[in-house]
Amino acid sequence: MNAAQAVADVGPKLAAPFLDLLPITGVAISVFSRDQRALIIHASDDTAAELEETHLNLGEGPLFDCFKSAQPISVPDVAATERWPLFISHARGMGVAAVFLFPLTLGAACVGAALCYRSTAGPLDSEASDVGSALGRAIAGQALRRALQLAEGEDPDEASPIEMRREVHQATGMVLSQMDTTASDALALMRAYAFSHGVNLREVARAVVTRQLDFSTSRD
Repeated sequence: MNAAQAVADVGPKLAAPFLDLLPITGVAISVFSRDQRALIIHASDDTAAELEETHLNLGEGPLFDCFKSAQPISVPDVAATERWPLFISHARGMGVAAVFLFPLTLGAACVGAALCYRSTAGPLDSEASDVGSALGRAIAGQALRRALQLAEGEDPDEASPIEMRREVHQATGMVLSQMDTTASDALALMRAYAFSHGVNLREVARAVVTRQLDFSTSRD
């Protein structure tokens, strides 16, 4: 199975809990690099996909604010919103009445966002908002791992020099401890950092091992 097929397979599974547990019409899930390049994991329908593409085409919208702030953003009535005028104009033209964004977070790091929309206006209640935030945290690691396949991230596999594998494994253990997470999520965080900063995985691992980079204090 190639990387694109793997992403296609996992996307619906990541989106399903949002659709099942929240009063929404559709959802799109993306992973972002630091310069706001997006790797779209899945869109549940054409409108969700178009909303995501509208953000990327215009360079504005609540999706970017959610990613930058690592906080949920609620737009319960698109027709009454004055922020992001270009995006809002497009959203209204698509018949979108409300938009809700939930960050995908791994520890202190925000790696992407889930964009939920609804065809009727109105806020989410506090319980639904809490569920959306919890889902964003729950799927972040798997979404990031799948997205990074598209970025051709380096893998510490058997084809890599043994020195590199040792360094990456040592760094993975250090990040695991820093973030109180799993080994797979720790490695995913290092890959995301490498992707967003335009460096390779070994450089990130070396920075961690030499204590130049501490993920518990860094949100880049």
